This record gives sequence, C-alpha cells and structure tokens, in this order.
Amino acid sequence: MLQYVMILVCINLLCDAKTFGDSKKTLIIPLDADFGSFQWRVHNANHSYDLEAAVPGGVHTALMHNANIGDPYYRFRDVEYRWIAYENWTYYRNFSLTDEVFTRNSVVLSVAGLDTIAKVFINGVHVGSSDNMFHTHEWDIKSLAKKGLNNISVSFTAAPTVALDRFNKYPYDVPPDCPPAVQNGICHMNFLRKEQCSFSWDWGPAFAPQGVWKNLSIQAFDAAVITDVLAIPLPNKDFSMWKLNVTVFFTVGALPANSSASGTISVTSPFTMVEDVPIKLTRDRPTYNILLAEVKLSEENLWWPHGFGKQSLYQLNVTFRNSQFDSLSNKSIKFGFRAVELVQEDIPKSPGFVKGSLTGVHEPPGGIQLDPGRRLPGTDHSGVSEKSAPVCGGRQHARPPGLGRRVYEQDVFYEICDELGIVLWQDVMFGCAMYPTNKDFLASVQREVRLQVRRIGHHPSLLIWAGNNENEAALSQNWYGTEGNFTLYRADYIKLYIDTIGREVNAHVTNIPFVSSSPSNGKETETSGWIAGNPYDAHYGDVHYYDYVTDCWDLRSFPKTRFASEYGFQSWPSLESLKKVSVQDDWDFGSNFSHHRQHHENGNLQMLNMIVKHFNTSQRKNFAEAFHDMIYLTQISQGLCIKFETEHYRRLQSLIESGEGHCMGALYWQLNDIWQAPTWASIEYGGNWKMLHYFAKDFFAPILASGKEEDGQLYVYSITDARDLNNVTMKVTIRKWANMSFNRSWRKDYSQNATSSQLVFQYNMKMLLKKGNCEDRNACFLTFEIFEDGKLISPTNPFFLASFKNAVGLKEVEVTVKNVTQKTKNTFSIQLQTSAIAPFTWLEVTELPLTLDDTNLSLGRFSDNGFIFLDPSREVEFFAWQDISLEDFKTSLTITTLSDLYSNEKKRKNNRMKTKTRRGNV
Repeated sequence: MLQYVMILVCINLLCDAKTFGDSKKTLIIPLDADFGSFQWRVHNANHSYDLEAAVPGGVHTALMHNANIGDPYYRFRDVEYRWIAYENWTYYRNFSLTDEVFTRNSVVLSVAGLDTIAKVFINGVHVGSSDNMFHTHEWDIKSLAKKGLNNISVSFTAAPTVALDRFNKYPYDVPPDCPPAVQNGICHMNFLRKEQCSFSWDWGPAFAPQGVWKNLSIQAFDAAVITDVLAIPLPNKDFSMWKLNVTVFFTVGALPANSSASGTISVTSPFTMVEDVPIKLTRDRPTYNILLAEVKLSEENLWWPHGFGKQSLYQLNVTFRNSQFDSLSNKSIKFGFRAVELVQEDIPKSPGFVKGSLTGVHEPPGGIQLDPGRRLPGTDHSGVSEKSAPVCGGRQHARPPGLGRRVYEQDVFYEICDELGIVLWQDVMFGCAMYPTNKDFLASVQREVRLQVRRIGHHPSLLIWAGNNENEAALSQNWYGTEGNFTLYRADYIKLYIDTIGREVNAHVTNIPFVSSSPSNGKETETSGWIAGNPYDAHYGDVHYYDYVTDCWDLRSFPKTRFASEYGFQSWPSLESLKKVSVQDDWDFGSNFSHHRQHHENGNLQMLNMIVKHFNTSQRKNFAEAFHDMIYLTQISQGLCIKFETEHYRRLQSLIESGEGHCMGALYWQLNDIWQAPTWASIEYGGNWKMLHYFAKDFFAPILASGKEEDGQLYVYSITDARDLNNVTMKVTIRKWANMSFNRSWRKDYSQNATSSQLVFQYNMKMLLKKGNCEDRNACFLTFEIFEDGKLISPTNPFFLASFKNAVGLKEVEVTVKNVTQKTKNTFSIQLQTSAIAPFTWLEVTELPLTLDDTNLSLGRFSDNGFIFLDPSREVEFFAWQDISLEDFKTSLTITTLSDLYSNEKKRKNNRMKTKTRRGNV
C-alpha cells in the first residue's frame, strides 16, 4: 500500500489556521509536521532517546531519520530491533492558538489514528485514550487549551506488553497464543485491535510499530461539523430509475443540556438538488437522512467495472448552515450508480451456486488480493497505485485489506479504484485466529466497523464486505485445538462476526452484500448455524486452495469450485531487491539469511521441489550466480503455477463437471510485498514487477484462448468477460523448440456470448501431433490465439507439451539488444533479437548509477517480460517511474534466458562480454 497521506508542515500555526474563505467555517489547525520542521519530538520512558519525529509517522522511522538505527529491513534487524516495540514512547510538541479559535463554541482535537495503546494529554491534562488503531477520535479541549502556546503529548504503551497482560487476565484461552516459530513473531496479537500482521505473518516481519499513524488537527466550530457522507444508490427492477439514499454524519459540538444544533442542510448532485431543509442535531442523534428524488439513467450514466462500461462518477455536495452562529460546514464525495447482488441459486444436480451480479450483469470477478505495503508508518513502497494499475485495472477485481490481517485503506486508494473500475472485496480486519468477546472488545469492534463503513461505504468499487478471513474454517477444522470447547468458541464467533460486525455493516450499507467469512458456504453456512462442517466444500460459496506438494502442472489437483477467492504459490524477489538488505554471504538458498527471511514452514524446500519437477537447476558454481538463477526459477515456477490454476478456474465459468464447477471468480494471493523476502506476491517491495505480474496481464486478459489436455484429447476454450464475440477465429498452432517457424496451424470460426467460457477446439492429441509433424511431443509446444477481422484480440497463449527439463530442441540462446531509443522522457524502446526460441526471456534494470531519494523504490516496468521469445526480433518498452538517462538505462539493462542457466561457464562469460559490448555501442 503506497501511503498517500498528505503531510502538512506548519512552521507558524498562528498563520496556518484554515478558514477556507469564510470566517464562520470550521477553523482547522493542522498539527502534522514532517521531518525538518522541528515541531514533533518523541522519547522513550527513560529519555535515553529524545529525537525529532514526523506526524503522521512511527517510532522506527523517527529513529532511522535521526540515525539512531539503520534500515530495519536489513538482514536480521526485524529481530535485532525488537526492543523498540517493547519500549513505551511519547510524542510531544507545542502549538499556538489565536483569539479567533476561542470565539467558537467547540475546540476539538481531531485524531485520525493512533497505533495503538495511547493516552493523549493537552497541557498535561489527560483528554482521551485509544486502544484501537482503526478508531478516529474527537475530544473537546476548549476548557484545557489557551490562547498562545499549548502542549500536546501522546503517550504509547508497548503493544506486546498490553497483549500479554490481556491474555493473562482473560478467563480462558483464545488461540493461537503465538505465531509459528518460523515467523520470529510476537504473541497474542488477537487481543489487540491493531494491524494483525504487525506481530508477524508468513509473508511479513514483526515490528509492532507505535506512532501517530494518521493526521492530527484542531477544529474550532460553533454548532456541528460534517464528518462522513454515505450515498446508497437504489435502482428499480430494470435499473432504469434510481434513487439516492443519503445519510450525513456529524460531530456535534458543545451544547447546553437538552438542546440541539439547529440549522438547514442542502444536498446537491448533477441530477437533483435539495436546499435549506431544516434539521436538528443532538449529540445522541448526530445524523440526518434524506432520500433524493428518483431519476432516469441510461447505461452510460452507471458505474461499471473496468471493461464492462464507463466508470461514471458524480459529485455530491452537502452543506450544513447554522443561522444562530452563522456557521457553515460542507463535505463533498464522489459516488456512482451501481447495484451489487450476491446471487445464490441452485443448479440442477449441483446445488449451492454463488455468483456476483453488478448492475444487472452477472459478472465473473477475477484478479489479485492486495497486501497493503505499510509495515512501518512512512515507509510505504507498494500497493495499488497507477503503477500497479495496468494489471489490476486490466482485470476488474482486487482484495485490498490483506485478508483481514492488515489495515483499512486510505481514501485515495478507494478513489483510485473507483476511477479505474477495480472492484474490491473488503475484509473486516480479522484473520486466522479466535478473538476475545468481552464487552469492551465488542464495543471497540462495533465502533471500528461503524467508523470504517461510514468512511468508505459510498465507494462504488466496493463489491462485498467479509467479516473475517479463514476463521470459520479455523474453528470448523480445529486449526487451533478448539474442538474440546467448540460450543464456547462457536458462541464467541457468532457474537463477534454475526451479532456485532454483520449487524453494523448491514445497518449502514444495504447495497453491499455481507458474508460472514471467507472461505464459507454462503447461505449453506447460515443454515448450519454459521459454522459449516466443511467451509471448503466446492459446491458452495468460495474456496481457498493451497497445495505446494502436488504438481501444479497437473490440473486435476485444482478444485472445481464456485469461487476461488484465495490461492497462490511462493517465489523469491529479485536479487536486485535483496541486495539492498543483505550481504554477499547471504546470497545462497541455504544461507541463514534465506532461512530467516522465509516465514512459511518448509517454503524454500517446497519451491525447490516444484521447480525440479519441470526444470533443471542452475549449473553455475558461483553461489551468487546460482542464487540469481534460483530466484529466476522460483519466479517462473510461481508464474506458471498460478497461470495454470487461474485458467482452470476461468475455463470452468460455464462448465459443470461431475456436479462441480461454474466458477464465477478467481483472486490469487497476493499482489505486493511488505518487505524483501520470499512470499506469494507478484510485486516486490518497492514496486518491481515479478514474472507473475507480467503473466497476470495475459491469463486475466478479458479475451483469452485457454487449453487443457484430458484423456488424450486437447480442449481449447474461448473465454470472454465483457463483450460478445461475433465471427471471430481461434488459431491453434503447433511449433517445435528447435526452430522459429511453425509446423502447422488450425483455425476455427465461432461466436460467443459475453461473460462465458466456450469449448471451441477439440482434437485427439496424438492425431494433432502427427498432423503437425511432431514425432516427439517433448520437442513441441502449442500456441492459442483469437482473431477478429484478422486482428489479434487475445494474448498468444503458450501450451507446453512437456517439462522443460525434458524439452528436445531447446538451443543455447543469445538474446541481444539491437537498439535502444528514448521515445519520451520516461519511455524507452528496446529492440531485441534472438538466435533461437528463448523461453522466459527476462529483462532487468540493475545497478543503475543514480542517487535516488529512496533506493527501495522501483525504477519502472516493462511492457512485457518473462515471455517466450518466438520470433527473430521484437520490441519491448520500459516505462520509467523515475528520471533515467538513455545512457544509464542502456548500461543497466540485463537479460536472462533459461539457457543461461545451463550454458558452460566459458560460453556464458563470452556471451556476457559480447552482450555488454553491444549494449555499450548502442
């Protein structure tokens, strides 16, 4: 998750009060300050550290900025710096207030987020506490503040200490007590409403950060301030007429007993206007609801996922005026007209079908689950942004909150998804654990959900709310030894996810379906008392599926599920990423560093075992070169495994096989890394695309030809998402690895309805090989393509007939750079040529001689990468995200192919020298 919080630097708060052009609007005095403004400081309990800080920010980033510690991601420092999490830290600063502030009835300290156990003081007096990092707070400080200089301090208590204390005091065990030892984590995370993975996960380190992680400000006003606006579109049956249900939420200021804040409210949009409606607000009822008049809309006016139509967005303006004080508050949001229905209908001989319907169109969700890149406040280097959007937006869906283990994203994240048409599966932040259900905990969760739903519930990109990730499965299948007291934990489960979270979500948003858990059996789970006997039943709901032992090339291993909401395989990030946090002795698959960085039990061995099923490992003797090659192979293996599995689910979209199938969605885990380590991610920490991310552009393409071999038959399916296909042509081509000319091709004309998969081509494999002059299937492979009016409208999809370790005819390949030109300031054209077919041609920009503000940030991405180089030459573009000169780019471009791993050392060295010379002469 890239952190988009705007950090406001206030050098002179006397001059920085924001009046927005009207003296009676809310006065906003920002208390944020970046490093260099010398406003915030932070100290530990014994004051052995007392240093400049930034807000928003965290203790780790403050210590780094002041050179008290190095990069926490470096080597083993996630454990070596654990002492930081166990210290109590206090943020403090001075600020000034003018006379004008005190002319208002209320002076409120507005806190957007504290991480996590904190007490807040104004001029030494305690004004409020927080023990939930997902809460916002408004505390009236008028009686404590004064004209001129004031002081604010935020005192944090170490989260691990509080978690242990709550665990010890709880009347019974709430497992799991600790994370697996391989994660090097901290215990009892489930007792805190804090980013769940901050105590470690199988894809991330344990820092347990402390800090003021969101904005702070002082707001001075008279009557009331608008905090949130919910806009719920309500269509008629044929989606031609729409109403808009608008709910406005306020912070009501200081009022005399039994009095109200009276005023008028105006709500305007491009379609309707309601002006000066009288309302009364009290602190007990700080809301107002209005149903705007029905309007007629065409499809052009509706909001659609990417590829299905326009992402039509409209601004809604809400203004509250209080005549008594001549005060004004306003807020604007963008919304879209769309409807979502979670359809659960029986299929003959296959009950329990679940599919999503958006604005009246049954739509097959597919995409990537996001793991927001925030690990330490102020150190965000990955996530959905315009940089990852080419594949996220190219396939309409994503799952943003890290499966209940992370944080609710910032507003700008949802705004980007609204604009790009990325549809989101939104988890509430609970995952892979049982949780306490005492009164205080439930009250905290209820407020958390209420605040977050009110904040983000208006976004049309939200497809679904899920109460938790994998907790129904954990309880049903006794992951944590709960079966001895199943009745107790089941009752806790219902209290938390059904009676608290589900009720709160459904009370606010009626246009976004709520599911209790993932995976789950949908309405079948509900009839089972909310805990299904098998939440992974392929006939119902959604399924998570991981299998690191069975050969992923064997499609029979994958479930024929209704909805594949989580699946994945691991790979290592590039050596270029690892170099920033390691030393040369670490660059070995068997090093202490490699074992320390791998947080998934037996993960490195599982990757190796999957690789050797289909590839020979590197023959290089140099450890660093062999490590580079192993990284390359893990990325190929990951990319192929997820390609095969994803295409399996997409082919099943319109199929029922033995009572199973009709798969209406596929979301692989996961989009992005939060540190430099082996994970399931397709984007590295810093934003560099792994091979999988390039593959995803193709296997999630809106039009795709995809094949399978079964019982000696080849079946090739056409898959189309958003559009009908009329009089198109599928082309099946057989090729040999030994030469670049194809042996034979077959063409089949057809038409197809949108949002479907359709069998187009079926052929006996032996006969196909015979007619294609392929005497040995190890020497051949296939490609599938779809053409419309002679134009290619799908990716060229390769289909492998044998493992690469058995492939016949693969040659030692020399891929070289013929020319590089700079098309625009940040776009480079690379002309490549090859001496033979080159599987998995991989381009990298390495060791660039630049001084960057943040060396963790990726330099950019290629238009294609990891491809099968089929023709003698091709063009690839590089889109730079930072300024790079043409000469620097040329000298930093490297190429790896599969044959490089097996070439003899002398030949390989000569190739490298020739390639470097060619690049230097470009």
